[in-house]
Amino acid sequence: MTPTQPADGFWQRFHRMDEGRFGLLLLLPTLLLVLVFLALPILYALYMSLHQIELTISPQWKFVGLANYAGLVTEGRVIETVPRTLYFAGLNVAVTTLLSLCLALVLNEQFVGRNWVRVLILLPWAVAPVVSGVMWRYLFHQSYGLINALLKQLGWIDRYVVWFEDPTFALSIASFATAWKALPFSTLILLASMQSISESLFRAAKMDGADVFHRFRYVTLPHLRPTLVFVVVLQIISSLQAFDIIFTLTRGGPGQGTVVLNYLTFVNAFERLSIGNAASLAVLLALLIMLLSALSIYLAQERRKRE
Repeated sequence: MTPTQPADGFWQRFHRMDEGRFGLLLLLPTLLLVLVFLALPILYALYMSLHQIELTISPQWKFVGLANYAGLVTEGRVIETVPRTLYFAGLNVAVTTLLSLCLALVLNEQFVGRNWVRVLILLPWAVAPVVSGVMWRYLFHQSYGLINALLKQLGWIDRYVVWFEDPTFALSIASFATAWKALPFSTLILLASMQSISESLFRAAKMDGADVFHRFRYVTLPHLRPTLVFVVVLQIISSLQAFDIIFTLTRGGPGQGTVVLNYLTFVNAFERLSIGNAASLAVLLALLIMLLSALSIYLAQERRKRE
């Protein structure tokens, strides 16, 4: 046997490999990375959630089973945070989806300077979340904020408003700031989906006498529905994971008025050093994200079946 025969045999088996095995071979490095950087931390978080870990009291871990989860369900602070989180996420999803759809419709048309406008749309995406939070805080500053100045010049307010004194206003501003940050990506996804629609469909609709609204209702919207579902699910995930903008914008205030579930997880883990409690809260938040995402996909599929 010559020294080159084993190598030749390996390459012959490699070339005879079917497409399924070849695809798995290409995915193997990615699967290993997912296992190391995603699966193992999730399993470790699940393991911590079954223990009482109070680092301010003792470094010892005590196995408590599902006691952490039972405590979260009955804890008043968590119960108060859930509707606040759903309001924040719902407003964020609605604003992002509606504005990104409108922007995509505008950018899909031909007009002078369209390419420059597309570049400007990407600017919020390029801004760091921490910088974005600070910018929005100064925009709504009670003493020298731009919003107060504009509203007073227009005569809509008599004196400067302390926006972050009201929990509803503060949470809404944080939601709008998060939506502003996510708007470019959603717009680009919808715009790419619009540009894949054949122009012959619009010409046929025009020949049948359809106006702009009916062309959007019966041509554009049916083709965009799968993409819209993807955008909604993506925004549900990102809004329920929001932390950095809330941290820099309101720090959870006034009082606990802007504390959402993800921010409460941070407080439990890094301020109270209640690691087991924070891990169980993170697991519940992940389950909530999966539940709402699955519900959105299910409702979209049911609507498609009815139509």
